[in-house]
Amino acid sequence: MKNDSGEIGLLVESIVKSGNRHMKTVTGNGNEWIREEFHQIDFGDKRLKERFFETAGLLSSKASGSIYPSCHGSWSQAKGAYRFFSNERVSESALFRTHCVQTQKRLEGHSLVFSLQDTSELNVDSHKKTEGLGSISKAYHKHKMGLMLHASLMVTQEGLPLGLSSLKCGSRVSREETPQEKQRRLYQSTMKEKESIKWIETLYETAARIPKDTCLITLGDREADIFELFRVASSLKPFFIIRNRKDRKFIDEKGKKTTVQTALSKTPILKTIALTLPKNQQRVARTAYVDIRSISGWLPIRNSLVYGPTNKDASRHIHEKVHVSAISVKEQPPPEGVAPVEWVLLTNLTATDAFEAEEKVNGYRLRWKREEFFNTLKSGCCVEQCRLNTATKLTKMITLKSIIAFKLMYMTKMAALCPEATCTDVLSKVEWQTLYCRIQTTSRLPEHPPTVLQAITWLGQLGGFLNRRAEGLPGIMSLWRGYEILQETVRLFIILNNKNCG
Repeated sequence: MKNDSGEIGLLVESIVKSGNRHMKTVTGNGNEWIREEFHQIDFGDKRLKERFFETAGLLSSKASGSIYPSCHGSWSQAKGAYRFFSNERVSESALFRTHCVQTQKRLEGHSLVFSLQDTSELNVDSHKKTEGLGSISKAYHKHKMGLMLHASLMVTQEGLPLGLSSLKCGSRVSREETPQEKQRRLYQSTMKEKESIKWIETLYETAARIPKDTCLITLGDREADIFELFRVASSLKPFFIIRNRKDRKFIDEKGKKTTVQTALSKTPILKTIALTLPKNQQRVARTAYVDIRSISGWLPIRNSLVYGPTNKDASRHIHEKVHVSAISVKEQPPPEGVAPVEWVLLTNLTATDAFEAEEKVNGYRLRWKREEFFNTLKSGCCVEQCRLNTATKLTKMITLKSIIAFKLMYMTKMAALCPEATCTDVLSKVEWQTLYCRIQTTSRLPEHPPTVLQAITWLGQLGGFLNRRAEGLPGIMSLWRGYEILQETVRLFIILNNKNCG
């Protein structure tokens, strides 16, 4: 990879000598997507709206930076950004609501979409001056301070992210209690009093934003294995694929009472498939060969949304049943020293044969995309490094950074799914023109924009991607680094093409 300062020096010399005759078509700015995404936002003040576009554009152009680094050393711009997040007329709901409108538009025309729900801890324990934070620790003797972020990322069945349908940022109440006391408190609480109500609220919000002709499937990990979620999903008619947390009571199609695990153990193997496991913090990327079993029946439901803790007899009463298919995914045998893949998936979709069961397993694998989202938000957008003096202000910034993280994911997946599409689907005119000139070290522009694949590869190269034959596409980390470098170059090109410059 060439030296960055040498590259820019060659570009500056080329452009100045040519009198800008080749670069005269470079117009606009590098963050036009911000204005397109938020053009309907309304704070009741045009000046505040313009301040938002300026602040969001700066944070987008340097996603890994907090406010002052993103403002390129300009204290006046940084002060304006701090004042924006302090303004009472600016709320995270207003920011997110406008994004949801655009998400709905992107959902149109898709017959099937998936909602990837998950929660992540934002650890800002070192930010001692930030007021309003809560506990994010599961320990009973020590409480790390921060915020809990619960998000629903909408993706297509090919894995293309389309936007966020729900975003909840909050914290736990710090309690000094033993595990037994916590278990007793939760048992005596209604669903509305529990932290897990976020899964059901998100399901309601997402279902309300889905186009009429679009099928919705909610994906959740073991934390989403909740009686009430199954009941609500069955009444709202969206589908779900949830990983089972514990061996639940089960009534098979013949009316026999048993448990999910027992029923599956007596079911013959439908098929053995190869399951590609991506790399994460706990494992290296590998292929697992798993056996699939499936059985359908009924889950008896105790509805604590209706029955409160005062009537113990009523709260224990099984008053409802939800029909589900239980799918077992079990690795036989795992490599030595490696934890085996053992899933039990619960779904209200049919899975009566090998094809249908494998289809549901492949659908659940899309959940790994939510790891990419939170990794982009934390490592790419460095959201845990943002410092504001109240949790309310910090929540506004987290909301904006979450939307920026989605944008970076969208650019990455477009290269894999639509490689021959024009790059104008992911980059503005000034961005792709600047990128082309930067990579080719020329001031002569091509007649037509490059493809998405070519543009994303170039962005990755700016961020350290070597583009060797066997490496495939650049990763999200090299992409956001390249995107930041591109935005810096865009600023330079706009200055050099300003007729008033010099």
